[in-house]
Amino acid sequence: MPSAGIASNGRPDPDVERRQRIAAAMVELVVEQGYGATTVAQLLERARVSRAELRRLFAGKQACFLAVYDEIAESFTGEVLTAFGREEAWRDGLRAAAYAAARWVAAHPREARYATVETMMAGEFAVARREATLRRFVDLVDTGRGQLEDPDSVSRAMAEGVVGGILGTLTKNMRRGTRARPKDFVPELMFLAVRPYLGLAVAREELSIPPPPEPGREPLAERG
Repeated sequence: MPSAGIASNGRPDPDVERRQRIAAAMVELVVEQGYGATTVAQLLERARVSRAELRRLFAGKQACFLAVYDEIAESFTGEVLTAFGREEAWRDGLRAAAYAAARWVAAHPREARYATVETMMAGEFAVARREATLRRFVDLVDTGRGQLEDPDSVSRAMAEGVVGGILGTLTKNMRRGTRARPKDFVPELMFLAVRPYLGLAVAREELSIPPPPEPGREPLAERG
């Protein structure tokens, strides 16, 4: 079988390239003016495709929006869940996941805004996709109940509140155009996430723990 993006004749698949242009145009237009103001005509012009080419790849404007959202969400959650899974301890995994998320958002500001702020205005199907993504992160935080002697003493609602607070902070910063560095805000978010499960003293430690090394980069102290 041909590889992804490669047609049976061994040449690049033109539909893959068109799809990438359409996806990029959708993100640009929605971030610039919102989902409601974005028209199919604008999408065709920005992506440099015909209406027939768009229809061959997507059922319509909303289908295109959702497909692009799914790609963004998969990229983001993949980075975060991989970071979490590298660590054995819940707290270390959560910290690694938080920094991975912050780095992804810093590297993809338009995509992050598309998947958070703009998705809320793209209809019930888009909101449902967003909520499904958030539940995956609630699951990570909620695992913290396993740190307690009585896991039932804290409900899943606690994790939902933590994730909601983090999302609120992220959304506010994006609306303001704030480009804070991860190390400037992740420790405070970790403090909020850890406190219900490990207590105030442990949560305070998070405020002074340095960021973990990025994948592929060893700590400075270990470099020869």
